[in-house]
Amino acid sequence: MLEHYRVLDLCNGLSQFAGYLLARFGAEVIAVEPPHGVRSRHLGPFVDDNPGRERSLRHWAYNQGKHSVIADLLTESGRQRFLELVAGADALIDDAPVGHLASLGLSYEDLARVNPALVHASITPYGSTGPRSGWSGSDLTAAAGSGFLHATGDADRAPVRVSGVPQSFLQAAGDAAGAVLIALRYAGRSGNGQHIDVSATESMTHGQPQNLSPRVNARPVGRIAGGFSLGGIDIPMLFPCADGNTICVALMGAALAPFTRRLVEWEAEEGFADEELQAVDWETLGVDLLDGRRSLDIVHKAFSVHARFLASKTRSELWEAAFSRSILVTPSARVLELLANEHLAARGFWWDAELSDGIAARSCGPLVHIRDDAPRPRAVVPRLGSHDDAVDTNRQPCAAAASAQSGGAASDLLAPDTTSLPLSGLKVLEFSWVIAAPTAVRVLADYGATVVKVETSDRPDTARTVSPFVDEEAHPDNSVVYGVYNAGKRSLSLDLSKPESRGVVEDLVRWADIVTESWAPGTAARMGFGYDELRAINPKLIMLSSSLLGQTGPHSRLAGFGFMAAAIAGFYEITGWQDRNPAGPFGPYTDFLAPRIAVVALMAAVERRDRTGAGCYIDLSQTEAALHFLAPAILDASINGRDLHRCGNEDPHMSPHGVFPSDGDDRWVAIACTDDMWPSLADVIGLVDSASASWNQAARRERAPEIESAIAAWTSTRSNEQAAEELQQRGIDAYPVHDAQGCCDDPQLIARQHHLEVPHSYRGTMWTHNCRTRMSATPAAVRRGGPCLGEDNYEVLSEFLGYNADQIADLAAAEVLE
Repeated sequence: MLEHYRVLDLCNGLSQFAGYLLARFGAEVIAVEPPHGVRSRHLGPFVDDNPGRERSLRHWAYNQGKHSVIADLLTESGRQRFLELVAGADALIDDAPVGHLASLGLSYEDLARVNPALVHASITPYGSTGPRSGWSGSDLTAAAGSGFLHATGDADRAPVRVSGVPQSFLQAAGDAAGAVLIALRYAGRSGNGQHIDVSATESMTHGQPQNLSPRVNARPVGRIAGGFSLGGIDIPMLFPCADGNTICVALMGAALAPFTRRLVEWEAEEGFADEELQAVDWETLGVDLLDGRRSLDIVHKAFSVHARFLASKTRSELWEAAFSRSILVTPSARVLELLANEHLAARGFWWDAELSDGIAARSCGPLVHIRDDAPRPRAVVPRLGSHDDAVDTNRQPCAAAASAQSGGAASDLLAPDTTSLPLSGLKVLEFSWVIAAPTAVRVLADYGATVVKVETSDRPDTARTVSPFVDEEAHPDNSVVYGVYNAGKRSLSLDLSKPESRGVVEDLVRWADIVTESWAPGTAARMGFGYDELRAINPKLIMLSSSLLGQTGPHSRLAGFGFMAAAIAGFYEITGWQDRNPAGPFGPYTDFLAPRIAVVALMAAVERRDRTGAGCYIDLSQTEAALHFLAPAILDASINGRDLHRCGNEDPHMSPHGVFPSDGDDRWVAIACTDDMWPSLADVIGLVDSASASWNQAARRERAPEIESAIAAWTSTRSNEQAAEELQQRGIDAYPVHDAQGCCDDPQLIARQHHLEVPHSYRGTMWTHNCRTRMSATPAAVRRGGPCLGEDNYEVLSEFLGYNADQIADLAAAEVLE
């Protein structure tokens, strides 16, 4: 799909995931490394725990399929070699500290003079601009600034991150890969490249619409292990069962009530649920609680019954019941167990990849399944410098012809163009709902795609029923969650159960370039809207189906939400404290990961269609997509037989590394200390003797209780803002662990306009999140909030489809437009 592109990968760590994604879709990705290799080559885990720059599983995980070229950017000859590569490249991705490349004469402006068509993405902890852009950062501190960290963990302990495989830079890299393809589309049209600014903190805010609660006068979300707390109601989703843990989504509201009712019926059959619980109307309970017609006691009673009932069942019994009784329950898996998962095996997800020195291992396979595509050859991890003499330096960038035709100069590239967004003219028909696929589609809308979202009044997007609501008004057009994931789209209310709707759908398919859906697998085909039917109408159509486990395989019909896929993929078991039950990451976690893969897949498909005229069908499994975010741990399990265990906020490469109390209730500051930072931190916290200042990491781990006690004594006398600022002044990674109010007040997020107030038909204005990537020449445009249900019916039917007033009136009379 992307074989015509060349991408330079100048990333040192997990941001290499961006190049990995592009390589998986066929791009030629060249890792540009210093003579001793990039940092990831020197980080464990290693094969057989034997260190070596060709044996790092962290490096292997995200460098399969790339080429490796040595260029020492600290030398004149190395910089010249790099500029030769830049001259023939289409894109460059780096994760250097802000200002580092500029200090070497390799800023984006410098590179654009060599190659005006170059798309250059920079991934940094907090972004390339703003008052804190120069702050030192790490995975922990980036997560701290996003609100995600504060929301994850036990209520009576410090917030906790996902253990083992740091997530913030992986999410930022996913955003960067999608943005690169979007910018390359613009470069191909205009000949102009641009710079893309990606903040790991802003990427991590993707799953945090509750951060807007203070701006909309809504209740904040509290932190509890394995669930969330809202308005004084603790809503657990992770429960112990007879032989492990399980996720059980037993919630209220129109979309979820049938599943909860079936669970209670099962509980009643076995003597757990009494008549009072059986009589609850789960569809209206949420509104009844808000209005005071029901007491919270019934909620506490329900979850108590669920806990006792689930504890009596094994994981296999619950897994069988998920299908036979259609309830929202899934076992919480360990990483090592995934290698024997029969569903993943049946879908061909595992690849026995050739890694290095003849070593083969079971590793993550396809990002998505594309129907009728030939299997890609198994990727090999390059040895350091193995392609030094094999790279063609006479290559011309793909956009060179367009650049020459437009006569663009490097100075022209820096002026933002808000009139011609990269995806202007791209048309998307959306049947998807909740978070995963709608998030991917929103990214397309941010960059100019025209999106028509189809819903009906009796089956609206479930996100419309999810808090926070503005001013606590539970109205389907008033949900901040819906607004964040659907800003910029148009809404068509269309009752698909009416036969008159079919002609409208067929006309929309003729109009569209892309169709997305996230119904239960097989539903689209049963409705007559499967890919075979739709491509008969539009042969160039690209269609994406998103589901928990994919469209094929023995367990594909499992319906549910990202909480469940996160449990299947192993994320719950690796998040929390060693001495407690798992806490799990906050929210439906795979819903936050899968959209990154979806955007890259859709843009790769658009690239191929533009070159060949061929559409395609994309089968996106949220679980499989999410597993790529655990690839190093999966390789460790496959090669070393080692399972990944939750370890609080510990890190194998930094110590001390944790979240420490600051002045105030539930206020915290995140600190991540390298060997170079330790003498300064020791001085700050009062460990001033020469012996302590020289402690290496092993010595610091042995003295962890003493050190952590000294840090806590120091941080607890300061606000988290003051503590972070003082530490940053000494060059130490630190950031306030923001709750929702902290995110609203954060000077970095404010300066980068991360929260936007946009026009909204129901409220007048609505707060939403800005796009997570910043393009210098074609910045994203978020011009309206999530649409009210059916507010664009007339525009879509008349302007997009060309219907006249009589045709629209006939549809309204047939009650199709509801």
